[in-house]
Amino acid sequence: MTDKPKRSDELTDRERELLKPYLSDVNADVFALENLNPEVIGGALARYSRAPTGFKETVAREFLNPDGSPNDVKGSQMIDRVVNKFGDESVAELAVAPLCIEEISNLMTKVIEDCRIGGSPIEESTRYVLYDAKKNGRWRYVCPDNIKESGLGTAFVANMDFIFETYASMVEPMQTLFRKRLTADAFEIEVERDGKIQKAGLKSLQDENEIKAHRIAYGFTIRSAACDVIRCILPACTQANVGLVGNGRYYSGLISKLLSHDLSEAHGLAEAIRKALNTQIPTFIKRAGRNSYQVENHGKMRQLCRELFASVQIETSAEVELLEDNPQDQWVNLLANMVFPYVRHSSCQIREIVRSLPEERRKQIFETYIGSRQSKRDRAGRALEYGYPIQFDIRAGFAEYRDLQRHRMLTQQRQDLGVDLGYSVPEEIEEIGMGQKVQECFERTESLHRDLKRAGMEQEAQYATLFNHFIRWNMGMNLRELGHFVELRTQKAGHPKYRRTAQMMARLYLKRHPEMEPVLQFVDYNDYDGGITRADQEARTARKSLASNLLDDQDR
Repeated sequence: MTDKPKRSDELTDRERELLKPYLSDVNADVFALENLNPEVIGGALARYSRAPTGFKETVAREFLNPDGSPNDVKGSQMIDRVVNKFGDESVAELAVAPLCIEEISNLMTKVIEDCRIGGSPIEESTRYVLYDAKKNGRWRYVCPDNIKESGLGTAFVANMDFIFETYASMVEPMQTLFRKRLTADAFEIEVERDGKIQKAGLKSLQDENEIKAHRIAYGFTIRSAACDVIRCILPACTQANVGLVGNGRYYSGLISKLLSHDLSEAHGLAEAIRKALNTQIPTFIKRAGRNSYQVENHGKMRQLCRELFASVQIETSAEVELLEDNPQDQWVNLLANMVFPYVRHSSCQIREIVRSLPEERRKQIFETYIGSRQSKRDRAGRALEYGYPIQFDIRAGFAEYRDLQRHRMLTQQRQDLGVDLGYSVPEEIEEIGMGQKVQECFERTESLHRDLKRAGMEQEAQYATLFNHFIRWNMGMNLRELGHFVELRTQKAGHPKYRRTAQMMARLYLKRHPEMEPVLQFVDYNDYDGGITRADQEARTARKSLASNLLDDQDR
């Protein structure tokens, strides 16, 4: 009879055979994992901190059945004990699951993407995808059940149908405008000639593949330029698809966040996510639930801020403000950060109001924001992250916020979507003769927004705002992140509006700290004419597609 291997023994030949289907290389010290349930992987990795052996020995001896099949029950039991009973939340980061979420509102995509740590989202882009076709007989927008069942349901649907019909009617005229600005004959792609990369127009292309690459790149360039402009009237209820890869802790937090949200769309989405992930990592999300502490705090802060700011008129503010932070104002500034998400005013104006309040009122803001914590898991919001050396207030379109929100190595707080801060209409809209029609889209939407608020659906009214309605948000960061942010978001291929925002951020900071110019030396301050900012990038993409023989019309 063979003795059972000790914890420190080498793998037996039998164990190596059992492990082969699950490891990229059984004999290597660095190996990838495959064909294992995420909970088995998580459970086995959790043993790293407590077992003297490595992953291979742990899996072979603790997580495989005698026939070599994974013992999924053992993995789940380990995770349940460590995460849900012992409370070791770091272990919840050891299992990762991919997830697809389709046909949710753009408003809800921002709620998802606001979760910063442990998840990597990617969403359908309104800069590249046209919303000019119906799906199953309907335009692609969400009408929440509580709006649908209210007396405003018919008005909501009629308004959104009008907007999408207007959007669809602008697609071809806008592309025609950009085809005149940049003709196919003038458009060039990069090609390789005699080992050198050079630009080539239609007349100098050499074969069918180059002609096809030119056609695809030109078509995408024109389409994306048109999308950049006409998305100005897409509403926040526009449907989108989101892909996610996240760990167990991220998903648990996301489900709890959605269940604690004001919008019913979030509640239904939370249960759909739980159902999908129960097939992959059920134990990791077992504890996710509605957070009563967060719900109560949000409600009380909204009510308090309504009392404090109801009669305070919103003052005009700059598009981008670099905030001043004097040490003696830390208490006031912290309280202003707490108020910020619940009002429409700028940080500077909020600070002035808070500064004028009696100390009892200031303490009330603090105490309400912190709330009644029952355990260490009751955590107050991001206002407590106040103290970054660089802070900006930004007022820009919801469309630009959608792009700039993606930066997560910083602190962002946004205010609710609304119509109080105004909107902008791109000049190209007037050029194609659609100025009056687009103006009507904004007017009708603002009327619907006000009606929803009067009907008590203050949060749901956010669905009835358009991409070019202004939103205000606050960003706090250190110098390294500022450099990354402004150098990335001023590249030529970026949207003209968010390029402008990033350029203003860089200029304001360097005006105050000119000695830091080397950190921001690759900011692109150019203002590219014509609104066709993707031409150079598509020219390079064409060359790469030719080199790899990957020319696909599907997404062009």
